[in-house]
Amino acid sequence: MTSRFSARTLLWTAAALLLAGCAGTGGGGAAEGPAPVAVDPAAPPVRKDLKYVVVDVEANELRYMDGDEVLWRAPVGTGTGFRLSSSSGRQWQFTTPEGTRYVQAKQLNPPWFRPDWWYLENKLRVPSPDAPERKQEGGLGAAAVFLGDELAIHGTDKPELLGRRVSHGCIRLSNANALRLFHTVQVGTPVMIVGQAEVLGEQPDSVAAFTRTSRSARRTALYRNPLDRTGTAQLLARLDRQLTAAADDSSWTLTASALLERGLKDDAPALRGLLARAGTAEPGRRRAEYALFLADAFARGALRTTVSLNRIAPEARERAVAEIVEATMELYHGPLNARLAPWPTRRVPKERLGPEGQAGWAALQAAEEAYRARFTARAAAGARARG
Repeated sequence: MTSRFSARTLLWTAAALLLAGCAGTGGGGAAEGPAPVAVDPAAPPVRKDLKYVVVDVEANELRYMDGDEVLWRAPVGTGTGFRLSSSSGRQWQFTTPEGTRYVQAKQLNPPWFRPDWWYLENKLRVPSPDAPERKQEGGLGAAAVFLGDELAIHGTDKPELLGRRVSHGCIRLSNANALRLFHTVQVGTPVMIVGQAEVLGEQPDSVAAFTRTSRSARRTALYRNPLDRTGTAQLLARLDRQLTAAADDSSWTLTASALLERGLKDDAPALRGLLARAGTAEPGRRRAEYALFLADAFARGALRTTVSLNRIAPEARERAVAEIVEATMELYHGPLNARLAPWPTRRVPKERLGPEGQAGWAALQAAEEAYRARFTARAAAGARARG
């Protein structure tokens, strides 16, 4: 029979191994979150006509790609290559590995588990694997996207260090851009890490020191969107202005994020307002990215979003379902007829919906059929061009 202590140890160890962040090769500090979805190692190559993420470790830059077009770019912090050894012979090398990975999970305000190397770096006693003091709220910034194998892209409270090789292997973004990435990827989205970075061998900058210990102080460690206290009507008016602002203005993403989080809780006007603005953003890059926010709303709150679709104007509903379907499927790089292909209607059991929800579901189904028809026509045209 498993003892109470060993059962708790197993639970903490499992959390640490499932979603590790900022660990470097050979060690691991983990962030709690939903269990990662396994990605088939024989997954098809990244399709360059769909949406994917590139992290360039030479330029220390993240690029969010829509085919060959860059939707947005941002500076990142990457691994220094520093080596650390313990007196017991354990070794870590804090590099950001090259190669293609796939999003395994994502989480807002994820906690961080101090790994063994953090204690060694700070010349502290290494506690047991399940020690409560390992868990630190707010350690990975506003949001994290987990790539498996102890690697994550996450926010930071030290944006002044971005654009440099400063981390223990993870990829750091500003908190605003970490939120932006969180809303525009889904499980399975490819992340290509490219470039030959010079190994600096310098000691990495540590994640936040977390010297605060009181319960109230731990709450303040969590990231708060600066727009959280702004009223919904004000946010929607702000969003209207921002969606057609200058091409290089990305401030709309914080506004949309604040609306999305409250809309997925209990603020129906916020969610309906986001859906009603589908297809209104300019220029085209912003319109494509806004569609990804709507896909995220559906992925995280499918029932609520399906009902809300039927409570907006018919023209807006038609735009919204088309953008949700297209954005969702362009984050997925597998075959459309696969059993796990993320067609939006598969997320919502139709029998659980009332009359209004079923009307929203039917609109999504019609948009899926139109997407399949366009995809089939493109594939046929491509085959004719090759033949």
